[in-house]
Amino acid sequence: MNIMKTNIRNFQKYGLLLMACALLMGCVRNELPEKRSTSKTKIDHLMIKEVFYAGHYWVRDVHKWGLQNLYQMYNDDQYIIIYNPTSEVKYLDGLALCTNAIDPTNSIQFAPKDDFVGRYYGAAAVSYFPGKGTEHPVRPGQEIVVAKYAIDHKAKFIDDLVASAKEYGEEIDLSMYKGLDAFLDLSKADFEWTQQEFTWGGKNNPNVPDMQPILIVTDKKGKKGPEHQIADITEHNGIALIRLPWTPEDFKANYLDTKDRKGYLHYITVTSSAFADFYAIEIPFANVIDCITICPRSRFQMRPSKLDKGYNAVTDVDFSSIKQSDLPTYSGLALTRKWDGRKFVDDDNTKTDFETKVASLSRKDKKGNPIK
Repeated sequence: MNIMKTNIRNFQKYGLLLMACALLMGCVRNELPEKRSTSKTKIDHLMIKEVFYAGHYWVRDVHKWGLQNLYQMYNDDQYIIIYNPTSEVKYLDGLALCTNAIDPTNSIQFAPKDDFVGRYYGAAAVSYFPGKGTEHPVRPGQEIVVAKYAIDHKAKFIDDLVASAKEYGEEIDLSMYKGLDAFLDLSKADFEWTQQEFTWGGKNNPNVPDMQPILIVTDKKGKKGPEHQIADITEHNGIALIRLPWTPEDFKANYLDTKDRKGYLHYITVTSSAFADFYAIEIPFANVIDCITICPRSRFQMRPSKLDKGYNAVTDVDFSSIKQSDLPTYSGLALTRKWDGRKFVDDDNTKTDFETKVASLSRKDKKGNPIK
């Protein structure tokens, strides 16, 4: 009888312990509460609704000359859509887009003091929206399109082909080129993350406002140039919408370390021999509004930030590993925020928050179908 009572007490004690552990495991993951939205969950912040980074395929058909066609990807028509899912007017003033300093296809070992994944969002590049507070409102339900280049990419590509042929005294047969009809017209975008002052080739649209690089430096010859600015969206990268934790002027004055204090830009020591040391800009987690992790599904090695529990991509492998003739399959695809029937999904998990769909800004054919 005593043995039975003891067993019952032990069972109760360990049962309670197991229940406590289960509750902890269900509520906490990587030091953050696990977020699971429902159809009734309200989102109170701006969100990244869509990321188009893949671009479009194109090819010059040279079969008639007995040559093999060379399929290529054009991705200067990249864009990001920011969306206001709330019932309040939000403002872009003081906000920025940034890319993470960690490539999620690499498994990196840090010096203990430099492992920032669980301490802050480590940015490689930051480009911010202009404005002094309320100059750039985002109304409820409004989308903001931020393009790499806010131009008609089909028209510009064809103009460049014609100009190149004319330079060499040749005539061009545009019927030999396939895929160009899908190149996006982004001339009505709201912003560009490139800057006219620092862009060559005539692709930056002077009629569309530019985001600004977080730092502009002047070299010994007096030439100005941007540093730590967003240039491209790669196929393995983290992207975040943030509220700047400092003004651009403050960053320029204090980003470097001094004897008296630590700056905003940190030198990150990597102990794994396969990878080099790098720099990361410290963005406090509290300043991150939304983020996404792009990584081909078979290439994932590490999370660039604990704020995102997952990753996603329009491909399973890098584009360089895809057979050229298969590139049209992935042409024109974007990572798009999921809709659960009542609201957009926001579980802080790129894998479950986003799905692969044809880019929403795709051109349409005569029947209204997207051209990809």
